[in-house]
Amino acid sequence: MNINNKKWLKLTLLTAATATIAAGCKDDHFDVNEDVIGTKTIWQNIQSNPALSEYADILQSVYYSQTEEKTTTETYADFLNGEQTLTVWAPTNGGFNYAYYKGLLNTGIRDSIYKVEKELVRNNMTRYTHILNGTDSVKLDLFNDKAAWLNFDKSTLQGQKITEANIASSNGVLHITSGAATYQPNLYEYLASRSDLDSINAFIKGFQKTEFNEYASTQGPTINGQVTWVDSITYISNNYTNLFMRAFINHEDSNYVMIAPTNTAWNTMLEKTKSYYHFKQEYNQTVHTQTEQNNDTIFESKTSFTQEELDSMLNLYSKNAICQNLVFNANWQYERVPITSIEDIRALDARKDSLKSTTSKKFKTKGTLNETNRDNVVEVENFAEMFGNADPVETSNGYAYVVDEWKLPSTVYAPIIDLSANGSTFEYSDNQCVVSESRRSYVRSYVVNQLTNDTLWSDSIYRYDYLEMNASSPTAHPGAYFKLQNVLSGKYDIFAVIGYNTEERKQNRFRAYLYYDTEKGRITKDSEATLKNPEEDAVDATGASLKGGNFFVNKVPRFIVEDGKLKNVEYTDTVCLARDFEFPISYYGLDNAYPTLYLKSNFQSSAKDKYSRNIWVNAIILKPKE
Repeated sequence: MNINNKKWLKLTLLTAATATIAAGCKDDHFDVNEDVIGTKTIWQNIQSNPALSEYADILQSVYYSQTEEKTTTETYADFLNGEQTLTVWAPTNGGFNYAYYKGLLNTGIRDSIYKVEKELVRNNMTRYTHILNGTDSVKLDLFNDKAAWLNFDKSTLQGQKITEANIASSNGVLHITSGAATYQPNLYEYLASRSDLDSINAFIKGFQKTEFNEYASTQGPTINGQVTWVDSITYISNNYTNLFMRAFINHEDSNYVMIAPTNTAWNTMLEKTKSYYHFKQEYNQTVHTQTEQNNDTIFESKTSFTQEELDSMLNLYSKNAICQNLVFNANWQYERVPITSIEDIRALDARKDSLKSTTSKKFKTKGTLNETNRDNVVEVENFAEMFGNADPVETSNGYAYVVDEWKLPSTVYAPIIDLSANGSTFEYSDNQCVVSESRRSYVRSYVVNQLTNDTLWSDSIYRYDYLEMNASSPTAHPGAYFKLQNVLSGKYDIFAVIGYNTEERKQNRFRAYLYYDTEKGRITKDSEATLKNPEEDAVDATGASLKGGNFFVNKVPRFIVEDGKLKNVEYTDTVCLARDFEFPISYYGLDNAYPTLYLKSNFQSSAKDKYSRNIWVNAIILKPKE
C-alpha cells in the first residue's frame, strides 16, 4: 500500500472513531478497536479472533481465482494479508452454513469450489474502505460484482447486523457481522442454479467467455517491455445474450423479466423447432438476369455445406428459435408499466395492452392485427398464460418466470415473413418490365355513397410504398422476380399485397410462379412452378370465378363507412397466392439460397379496358402454418 494512503486511512479511521465516541449516538455501542492505526492486516485481525475461526478456515481453504476457470496459488488468507485496500464483513461462527460450504470444498469439483468463492467469500467483501459512520445508506459493489446496501443507521449489510464495526487494518477495514450476507443470483446465474433449467442454461452458457478488464485491474511493474498486473479483474461476457437476445442478464445494474422454460418445455419445443431447419448439403440457386442481347436467362449460384456445418446450423437455429425472445425489459414496456408480478401481467391482459421483448418483438392480444402487419408483431391469446400464470422468482437483476409448458404463440419460433417489395426483396425484372420504386399518396377523394347518393369525404392521407412493375411497351406484360429469404422448411400461406392503379383506375390480372428447392433438386420449370388460385371467393373483373385457375386479380378500393362517414379507404389488396404450401427445405440464414416468386401480368388484349398492365406491388407475405 502507498504510504500516503496508509496515513489517510489511519487519520480517517481515527477521526471516525473519535467522532463516534464524542457524539454518543446510535453507533456508540461499537467498541472502537485500540488498533486504530491499523498495524495488523485484515487477515491477521480475522485469524486472531476466535469467534471468526470458521470463516478463517474457509479463507485458508479457497484459492483466489483470476477467472471462473483459472485459480492462483494464493488463498484468500494470503490475499487479505496483502497490500490491496479492501473492506471485509466477516460472519461469526454459526452465522453461515459452515458444514455446507466445507462440503462443497471437499468435493474437489471446480464448480463447487468456485461456488464457495463467489457466494460466500466474495459476497462479503469489497474494494476500498467503507467505514460505518453516520445515518445514511450506501449501495456498494461487492467483490463478486453484486450490489449490497450498507445501512449506517441500522448498522447492517444486506440486513445482517454488524456487531463490531470499523476494525482498522493496514490494508483496509474489517467489520464483524452476525451472519453472512445472503447471496442472490442474477438471471444468468439463476439458470445454472436449477437442474430443471439445464437445457436452456447449457445452450446460453455455450457462448460464454471471460474478458480481461484492464481499467479495473491494478497494473504492476513493466518487465522486459511487458506490462504485469498485481490484480487482474475479469468479467463474464456472452455474445448470445448480448447480441442475439440483446439482454445483459448477467449485469447487476439491469431489471429484466425472463420466461425460463424447464427441460420438459424446452425438449418438447425442440422437437418442433428442429423440423423448421431441414437444410440440404448443396443449393443450386437459379438467379434470373438478361443476356447482352436483352434476352431473359438464368445462371446458377452454388452454396454447399459439410455435414458438420449442417449439424451446427440445426443446433444453433432450432435452439435460438426457442430462446431468443424470452426476455423483457420493464423499462421498455408501454408507459413503463411493470411486469414484476403475475398480477401486473394480468392487468395488461385486462387492458389489452402490448409487450415488447428485448429483441423488439411486439406481443399484442388476439384480434388486433391484419394481413399486412410486419413480422416483428405476434398475436397472443393471454399474456398471463405465456408467463406461466404464477408469480416469478426474484433475482438480483430481475424476475424469472419458470414455465413447464410453452405457451408463447408459434409465430415466435416460426415468424411471419413480411417482405417489402422494394429494395433487397426485388431480384430482377424480365425484358418486358421496367421497375421503379414509388410512394403513393391518396388525399381527400370524393366518394359517393351508392345507397343514399350522399357525397362523402376522405380526409386522411394514405401512403404506400410500391415497387412499380411498368410495361416496357404498350403491348408488353411486365414480370418481376422476388427473393423470399429466411423461409423455413414447413407450411405457409403466401400473399402478395397489390396496390390498385389509381392513375388508370384499373385492377391487375397476373400469374404467379414459385421456384424452390426439393431434396432431389430445384423446381425451375414454369409448368411445375405455376401457383393455382386457392380462394373460393376469387373473381375476375367481370365477377367470374378464378378458383383453381392460373390467374389472380386484385380488388378495387374498399370504402369503410361508419355512421354515414368515411372511416377508411383500402387501396391495397392482400391477394392469397397459395394455402398450406410446404417448403421441404429451409433457407434460414442463407444469403445466396432462397425461393423465388415470379409475378407476371397476363390478360387478353380484349380485356385491356378492365386491367392495367402495370402492377404496383407493396409486399410479399408468408404466414407459417403449424
